[in-house]
Amino acid sequence: EGSELIARGTWDGYQSDWHNITLYNKTGASYVTLLKDRTYNYAIKTGSYPQIIHSQPFTNEYGTITCTQFTDANGVIYGDWIPAIRLV
Repeated sequence: EGSELIARGTWDGYQSDWHNITLYNKTGASYVTLLKDRTYNYAIKTGSYPQIIHSQPFTNEYGTITCTQFTDANGVIYGDWIPAIRLV
């Protein structure tokens, strides 16, 4: 709960599984369980532009995602963009 770090993931560049980032939980296992009706905060740092959702917030059949701030690679800050990610 709170601001405790529950997972960490890294990207190994354009290797065999280049389009996925594996998240490891606090024990080092390669899974993270997200609970229903909880709010989670995450940061994704990238050197390239992700796809962008031009909607705030964005809701689909799986839930709602909001983004309070998105800083692009040039340091420009946006408050109405959501980087498009997929948590599976």
